[in-house]
Amino acid sequence: MEIIFADKNLERCATDAAYALRYLGQKRAKSYAKRIATLRFSLNFEELRAANGNFHELTGNRKGEWACDLDQPYRLIIKGSEPNKIIVWSMVTTAEILEIVDYH
Repeated sequence: MEIIFADKNLERCATDAAYALRYLGQKRAKSYAKRIATLRFSLNFEELRAANGNFHELTGNRKGEWACDLDQPYRLIIKGSEPNKIIVWSMVTTAEILEIVDYH
């Protein structure tokens, strides 16, 4: 899957392990690297449903976005599609990394 980043710091964390360690901390940096690798090796969003990390589709005001676990209670938020379109997740092959957030 193609990955784009909405945040320059998260983009740098994906390519620079030392920076990720400083920016995210050890536990979150390790989880982040695993989730980025999972995204890269997946062909589309439908494959993410079976992947490790609890990838799941969000609803409501976050429709069109997905989340996956990092370290509790933080989630990595990924945009897969525009919210007002009919979404066929097996056809969506580009993921936009939006943010790391505790939305609970």
